[in-house]
Amino acid sequence: MTNFASSWAVPLEKVRANFESYGLLDSQVRFVEGWFKDTLPCLSELQFAGIRLDGDLYESTIQALEALYPRLSPGGFAIIDDYGAFEACRRAVEGYRSAHAIKVPLQTIDWTGAWWSKPRLS
Repeated sequence: MTNFASSWAVPLEKVRANFESYGLLDSQVRFVEGWFKDTLPCLSELQFAGIRLDGDLYESTIQALEALYPRLSPGGFAIIDDYGAFEACRRAVEGYRSAHAIKVPLQTIDWTGAWWSKPRLS
């Protein structure tokens, strides 16, 4: 498992450089390194306007949804990078949406990405 995960890992310096190249690196950006199951629950004090998940696998996708979606602001966006690319990712998204009665239509971005907007409170 370590070799598999290590082959997909991106060094923090590269991620930081990508944010900077698009003019997105400011004081509000917080990088958190580590496994989703270990790091995302530590962000419990934060509220999000958008979440973008790139977990590929069932376990990592469901862990990210469970940790982050409850803190997504109403009207915020959930973007799933690998919904169309990996069956396991799609199963995690569909299972989470079903378990939480999320009825908002899922929109496709391209052959792999999808998104939906969290309903606003009435």
